[in-house]
Parts: sequence; structure tokens; C-alpha cells
Amino acid sequence: MDPPDSWDRYTVHSRDADLQCYRTGTGPSILLAHAWSDSSLRWVPLVEDLAEDYEIVAYDARGHGRSDAPKTGYGLDDRIADLKAVLRDFELDDPILLGHSMGAATVARAAARHQNLAWGVVLEDPVGVHAIPEDDPDERVESVREQIEEMSDLSIQEIIEAEYRDFKPDQAQRLATASLNLRPEAAEIARNGYPSALADVFSDIACQTLILRHDADIERRVMDLNVADSLPDGRLVHIPDAGHYVFQDEYDAAYAELQTYLRRM
Repeated sequence: MDPPDSWDRYTVHSRDADLQCYRTGTGPSILLAHAWSDSSLRWVPLVEDLAEDYEIVAYDARGHGRSDAPKTGYGLDDRIADLKAVLRDFELDDPILLGHSMGAATVARAAARHQNLAWGVVLEDPVGVHAIPEDDPDERVESVREQIEEMSDLSIQEIIEAEYRDFKPDQAQRLATASLNLRPEAAEIARNGYPSALADVFSDIACQTLILRHDADIERRVMDLNVADSLPDGRLVHIPDAGHYVFQDEYDAAYAELQTYLRRM
């Protein structure tokens, strides 16, 4: 699938990879970082609304979408370097960084490591908040690689039926296409892409932070809220009835929280 006509395309070089990037809109800058097995196109509905008031830049992570897939370079340092390269090339000063899942983890760790990098941080259901996998890294990588290779044998419609049947048709098409474009090299992210529980770095994120979390039972909500207390300037909101794709599942509620956050910035 192609991006909307209003999205301008760019290429940013970072370390050993060329990254596909998109830009649209005018105003204060928001940088978007997508989830594992997704691409920038998953942001289409949100970007169309935000671009009325903001400059939006999105990029395909290495091994995803239309970006390069080098054999190595999928650790946390590489992902942060990629994000910083996009910020540098687009000359984005004091941006808001918004990421989903894997992208949210990258954004959070980048902001914690480089405290002057962002004006604000928004995390859509970040991965690995409380814990990291304890299984063997080699086995983890091989399992993910096998899943990617099995996915490559399916049609887009078969992927939709297996993974995205409850999504809106256009969004399901975008996500299934992104899954089909995921390269086996990206499985290396599973080796050391999440070195510790994400909550461990929350106290180092100096800018105003919003976490949009999937719905959960009371026990899990309390756990989430307790770790969010370590944010110097932030809040965590559970979106009722939302799953991992918070903006997909409950767009109006999630967008209202985002707009409230943006107006207060």
C-alpha cells in the first residue's frame, strides 16, 4: 500500500541502513515510531487528524516497511541512533515523540538517555513495562525468524484473517501489508532489543509524559499505575475496552486523551 498523497517521502541514513521517512502537516513537530511488524502507514488515521495543527514525521524502523534490513544492528543503541538520525535530518527541535509498543520502548529509552531530546513523550501501550523475556536469546531469535518466514508464505488476506479480522478493513490491510514486508533480519531485535524492564527508566524521563495503556483488571491497573508514579512529570491512563492497538481499538477516547495532553504542552 502507498502512503496518502499528502505525505512527502524522504530517506534518512543511519549507521548501516537507509530509513524510509514521511512528513506532512505544519506546526509543532511530532515524531512517530511504530510497533514491531508494523510500518509508518499504521499511523494514517491519527496523522490525518494531527496534521491539521502539527508537523508530523514518521519513519519505518530498520527491517520494517520500506527501510533497509541489514544483517546486524537491531539492538537498543541502534534503534535510538535511528530515531536521533531522523530528528537530526529533519531538524526537529523540541519535538513530541510518540511511539507504539516497540516504538514506545525506543522513544522512552531515548528520552531517558538524552533528556534534552524531546519536549514531550507519548507512549501507546509500550512493550516490556514490567519484565523482559527470560528464555534463551538464540532460541527467541530463531522462533521469531521462523514466524516471519511462515508469515511470508501467506497472502495479505490470509494474514488479515489470522491476525486482524476485528480491525477496520483499511487498517487491517495496512497492518497485514506491513507484516508481509517484515524481513527475517529484524528477528535480531528479539535478542537484546529490550535489555531491562521499561519501568526502570521512567524516573529518567524528564519531559512531560503520557502513557496510553490497554484495558486491564484491577491488579494489573494498580501495577501499571505504581510504576508510572516514578515519572517525574507524567500520567498513565488505561483506555477502557482497548487492546494493544489503543488508537485502533478505542480511537475517540485515546485521541481525546492525546489532545488534552497536547493542549497542556
